[in-house]
Amino acid sequence: MPTRLDIDGLANVRELGGLERRDGSRTPTGVFIRAETLDRVSNAGWDRLRAHGVRTVIDLRRPEETSGEVPADIVRHQVDLDGDERDFWASRESDGQWGTPLYYADHLAELPHRLAGVLTAIAQAPDGAVLFHCGAGWDRTGLVAAVLLKAVGATEDAAAGDYLASFDNAPTMVDLHARSFEVDERRAVLARFGHTPESAFRAMWRGLDLDPWLRTHLDARAVEVVTTWRGTVAPAPVLSSVDR
Repeated sequence: MPTRLDIDGLANVRELGGLERRDGSRTPTGVFIRAETLDRVSNAGWDRLRAHGVRTVIDLRRPEETSGEVPADIVRHQVDLDGDERDFWASRESDGQWGTPLYYADHLAELPHRLAGVLTAIAQAPDGAVLFHCGAGWDRTGLVAAVLLKAVGATEDAAAGDYLASFDNAPTMVDLHARSFEVDERRAVLARFGHTPESAFRAMWRGLDLDPWLRTHLDARAVEVVTTWRGTVAPAPVLSSVDR
């Protein structure tokens, strides 16, 4: 089960640590944290993040979305995961796939440099935990989380539970941020494509053949950092895209 953190100013924040891996172990804590926009994080909230080991923040949003400040003692990288490739995004924005896992596989295949930039920033980050976020902490953040979990050998059930936690957190997110996070719309889009949130994520996960992607688009050091979770575990055994 995902470990939600109690951080003042965040409603969709959680550890990627503590999730089951295929070998029966758990993903290490204090390495990766996912979240929504950091605009409302209080000084006390930043103190809690520091106490949890956060030393680097990676903002996955487009440049025009950037808002808020990160304390000067925390390294911040802006890495635009979406990009401005209209040929890719126009149809996915019109049919709503942009807010679901339905676009993840195509994004990795057609815009590999975007995710490669994020993973390279992770590989170059100083010691300490890395927090990555977008606006809602849902799909851009969800894509990065899925890749990191697949890279470390997390089970499909654990990864699906992490993704679905955003749906559980949505009411609190609405209360905190005073905006809709389109939960009903997301479900409706997925239903039009014959999916629930869970089935869409699981289908994506089973088709994610990550090892060759990593070795094609990252240098050897970045591959090692990603697959060992910044040196905290041994690399997971390579399997086919479906966990056996």
